Amino acid sequence: MRNIVGQTPRGNDFYQRDQVINKTYRRLDAGNHIYMSAPRRAGKTAIMRYMEDNPRKGYAFLYISVEDVDDTEHFFEMLSEELLSSHAVSRLIKASEKAQGIFTQFAEHIKKVKVWNVELETQTKEQPKYSKVFEDLMRRLDTDDFKIVLLIDEFPVALERIAKEQGDDAGIEFLHINRSIRQRAQNGLQFVYTGSIGLPNIARKLDATATINDLNVIEVPPLSLKEGKEFTRLLLRTYGVRHSPKTVDYMLAKLRWLMPFFIQLIVQMLIDEYEVVQRVITKEDVDKVIEKASNHRNNIYFESYYSRLDKSLTKEESLLAKMILSEIAIHDSVPPDRYIDQPAAISVLEILEFDGYINSHGDFYTFNSPILQLWWKKHATN
Repeated sequence: MRNIVGQTPRGNDFYQRDQVINKTYRRLDAGNHIYMSAPRRAGKTAIMRYMEDNPRKGYAFLYISVEDVDDTEHFFEMLSEELLSSHAVSRLIKASEKAQGIFTQFAEHIKKVKVWNVELETQTKEQPKYSKVFEDLMRRLDTDDFKIVLLIDEFPVALERIAKEQGDDAGIEFLHINRSIRQRAQNGLQFVYTGSIGLPNIARKLDATATINDLNVIEVPPLSLKEGKEFTRLLLRTYGVRHSPKTVDYMLAKLRWLMPFFIQLIVQMLIDEYEVVQRVITKEDVDKVIEKASNHRNNIYFESYYSRLDKSLTKEESLLAKMILSEIAIHDSVPPDRYIDQPAAISVLEILEFDGYINSHGDFYTFNSPILQLWWKKHATN
């Protein structure tokens, strides 16, 4: 198992999250559409790519990242194009004569929409739309013998961009169209949405929570201590890094929040350290690399935590969020009533908690990741 840091591990490099995968299949078997809830660096994209690469019998998964979408029709154009080009979907469709006929008509309609967009002189009174053609396919495609599941990554980002660039009404309409399609889709056509920012938070801001209340929520938790130990030892064994079991236990205790990314980052640095020292890795080595992990050379891994606040929050909310995070970074913990006189604080704290920055432990808020806290304290408190 190679140690993949910053990219999506696939194949033999993926540490299989059986509990999350099995839970997802149970929800899909029951006919649910899903929102996979997880902060960034939780490994949700890797889980989806694993399911796409290794589908159970009767399933075809189609992974689509919509992070760059800023228009409703562009969103459905992407989904349509990916459906038409998917070999996995095509194999299942060919097994059903009825489904094949409907899918062929879908391809022809999409071609007409493309022609309209390219050859403007052929405009008709009513503009053909990708969303309408896509919805028609979802309503007509008979998939009793198989399931097609669209894995839509960064859906909240697309929603946010549409609302920001075209107005809240456009964002609300986007949510309504997606809900309508889910409600009218055949039983074998299902959606799994996910993203590194909270969909419920954005829907609440738009006063449109009713448009997502049909989604079944699955949370992607950190690795358990048992999983963390197994994952760490597999990685270190791959690179021949000598270590004691107590050193692994110590490393995981220091990391505290056992999201795959943070384990992989520290393991990467331990591998580099081992190459230099050529001896059994010790607790002191763990302390050394954790301190180094937060230095400016690793800004590429952490700056997005800072910059995304400006993208996903209003200016006032972003400033408040940065202030709260800086205070927690400096003081290790902050009581919730510290911000009782700031009305926006409740909403901002919810967003920071949902997006994985902080968590509430009893009567205090603390950083989930000590490494992120250390980085924030060094580079973001000003």
